[in-house]
Amino acid sequence: MATKEGIAIISHLNFSSFLDRIVQNLKLTPKKLLKWYSYILILVPLACAVLVSLNLVTARTSFANLIRSQAGLAVGVIIALCDLIIGYFCLLNLSNFGKKKTYKRFMITQVITQALVGNFMCVIMGILGIHLSKELKNEGQVNSKVKLVINFGTALLFLCFVLLIVIELKK
Repeated sequence: MATKEGIAIISHLNFSSFLDRIVQNLKLTPKKLLKWYSYILILVPLACAVLVSLNLVTARTSFANLIRSQAGLAVGVIIALCDLIIGYFCLLNLSNFGKKKTYKRFMITQVITQALVGNFMCVIMGILGIHLSKELKNEGQVNSKVKLVINFGTALLFLCFVLLIVIELKK
């Protein structure tokens, strides 16, 4: 008879081996994953800007009027700007993520906050990042620049989550 602990261990091992296969097939390293993650965080907001521009052209209205009429879009723009800033910072500061504690903390906060605002591609990449963090060396403290971006990004994305809930409750 299997115990709950035994099933949980088997499930964890299966998920871990699944992530190992993904990492091996894609030949991912922590630095390579962070670089791809940064590109996604930069390109998705740019795609969002194109869609907003297209919406402006088809609706024949100003950006301010569009934002006033669609509160969800306003929050989406804030999320896109936050992702753009985080992605740009990551791309410029790849060397600051070379230690396990910094990298893992960044990925954990990204998984949580991106899940809250619905960026599931970022959640998947964050989970892979957490899994890959075991390859990095340990360190004493989280890099101060990264800590600032982690705190700023977490606060802003959490605020966007709250705004999305408020918008839904007002409907």
